Amino acid sequence: DVASTSPRETLIGSVLHEAAHNLGPSHEYAVNGRVDDEIFGGPLASTLEELKAQNSSLYLTYWLADKDIFTEDEVKKIQTRNIAWAFGHISRGMYTADGTPRNYSQLAAIQVGAFLESGGLTWEPGELAANGQDQGCVQIHYDRLPEAVEKLQSVILGIKASGDKKAAESLK
Repeated sequence: DVASTSPRETLIGSVLHEAAHNLGPSHEYAVNGRVDDEIFGGPLASTLEELKAQNSSLYLTYWLADKDIFTEDEVKKIQTRNIAWAFGHISRGMYTADGTPRNYSQLAAIQVGAFLESGGLTWEPGELAANGQDQGCVQIHYDRLPEAVEKLQSVILGIKASGDKKAAESLK
């Protein structure tokens, strides 16, 4: 079973997320002399930075597994927890009552959408949910998720490094 409520997987995801904030391009990175707040505007810049950090957390999990830091089973548990984290934030909605974007919810929706598009996740309408009653569930394809994560990582880093606001808006 790859689902876990252990704090270990959450802690690993959080540590890697926070470490990734220090990897470029970050908020102080300038494109043509302008930092991300100036290029993207504050809310979108924040969403992109959090998206970079969160997707980097998934990416770095695979990178560390390649260095024999995590076993295949540990990677599945960590990534399952990361996907569950995303759905938790999506369930909160994309905006607060006053219209302020919820950065984590938006980045989670971007990730889930990208992973569905890339085949790392699929919607299985004919399957029963884990509660045994509801029809339909999301399936994680552990063999395809690394490629989906890497593909999104390339898009995110490209947007931030080039200051491509149009691509950022399209991604959102």
